[in-house]
Amino acid sequence: MYNPPMPFSLDDWTSEFAKTKTRPRPYRNAAVSFRPSSIDDRELRRKILEDGGLNVFRFPAAMIPGCDLLTDSGTTTMTMRQWSQLLLGDESYGSNEGYFEFKQQIVETFGQQWENRDRDQENVFIFHQGRAAEYGLFTCLAKLLGARASGTGTVFPGRKSSASPIIPSNGHFDTTQANIEANCFEARNLFSPELRAKDEASLFKGNMDLDQLRALLEDPKMRDRIPLVYMTITNNTGGGQPVSLTNIRATAELCHSHGVPFLFDACRFAENAWFNQQNEPLCKGKSVAEVVRMMFEPADGFHISLKKDGLVNIGGCLVVSEQGLLAKRYPQLQAMLVGHQILVEGHPTYGGLAGRDLKGVVEGLKTVVRKEYLTHRINQVQKFGAWIDEHCGADVVVRPVGGHAIYLDLDKFFAGTNLSDDQFPGISLTALLLIAGHRMCELGVYAFGKQVDGREVGPDPRVNNVRAAVPRLCYEDSDLQSAAEAVGILYRHRDRIPGVEVVYGQDRPMRHFISRFRFASA
Repeated sequence: MYNPPMPFSLDDWTSEFAKTKTRPRPYRNAAVSFRPSSIDDRELRRKILEDGGLNVFRFPAAMIPGCDLLTDSGTTTMTMRQWSQLLLGDESYGSNEGYFEFKQQIVETFGQQWENRDRDQENVFIFHQGRAAEYGLFTCLAKLLGARASGTGTVFPGRKSSASPIIPSNGHFDTTQANIEANCFEARNLFSPELRAKDEASLFKGNMDLDQLRALLEDPKMRDRIPLVYMTITNNTGGGQPVSLTNIRATAELCHSHGVPFLFDACRFAENAWFNQQNEPLCKGKSVAEVVRMMFEPADGFHISLKKDGLVNIGGCLVVSEQGLLAKRYPQLQAMLVGHQILVEGHPTYGGLAGRDLKGVVEGLKTVVRKEYLTHRINQVQKFGAWIDEHCGADVVVRPVGGHAIYLDLDKFFAGTNLSDDQFPGISLTALLLIAGHRMCELGVYAFGKQVDGREVGPDPRVNNVRAAVPRLCYEDSDLQSAAEAVGILYRHRDRIPGVEVVYGQDRPMRHFISRFRFASA
């Protein structure tokens, strides 16, 4: 006799549905954009690629049918609430509505120490993007340090050491390093031992090497050459790796004990905070928003490209803590930054941005710390890394996967082939991916290397990756699976990938943006 099972209660059904492995996205599409039919013409893409000198930056975005993973900067799909704020933008030249809302949101997002209490001094400096904020900081700092040109180069008279100032970091990104070097400072990367060793078990490979930093700061001659210390969160150059709150606090304490200001390159601060919340006991039970304020508490200043974790298409800023060591050590800096803003960006209350953009940033800074947004965002990137390794049948992705991108380890990818560094195989790889319909970027021996006296000098410590930066709220899983499949095809035939020759730009600064290449003859 058949005895039917007892019906599930609503609690039982709730428990069963909780077991599903596939979760719905925490957002839905509100608009789509169709591309021209010619986008599927691989022969046309090949011709365009060759005409552009194999440079991925020169390739027209409208001709990319798949994933455009060149950067996550300014490529975010904005939310409907952000679009609504753009319609409410106040375009007044001086003291527009968005300026005051933006300054208040800085305090709410990053903490009370970023409030502007001195009415005679500005502490939030708005720029049209992050690298303009970097340029403003290091240009003004060089002037404060008395930099001037001489017959043998730039000198810093009046300093105890005649050598160029050093800006240590856990990992300067390319534009930061370029702006530092353009002002005749030395950009020095102090990658963590775990990052240098490629320790895949380490959850915080983006950390500062505290032993190296301590050695610099405890040497009086070296310390005199360090006007400030920078920390990038997450560590983009090092593979998008997060920095632990423990390391942030220890770095700040070490800097402050030697009278040196401590600053953030804060482009992906929310993603870094998510990793802290997930993996660090100090952050247990805290919301992402709370962790962000804990991270920024010991900092003396930060710059940010709002095109990343500001969730907007344009904008950047530099923020100085009025009570911090940066303001105290360089009391003229804030006034100089205002003068610089007026000269190159416009009135300080809009700083090169439209008023509507400022209101969009305010809404973006509210959204970016939401748990459901960050969890979906970072899980998608991590799945993308797993799909690439699956299609390659090998571990070629830098592990653990970071927050904003996957990084192909070119040393692993091309192991066993005859391609050498001077053939720049990362450039070949990204060029061929464009024929497949996807765009990624070499961030390795070409992007971070340089030509000195006609000789190639690679990055030290060595960095050799191709980055696939995933725009926020932009692509669905099937799009990224297609890109992963294309990478797998290239990996299986990696011994047949040609090297490239540099046609133009090998000796130029920031050369990967402007160089032209051609495939080497067989």
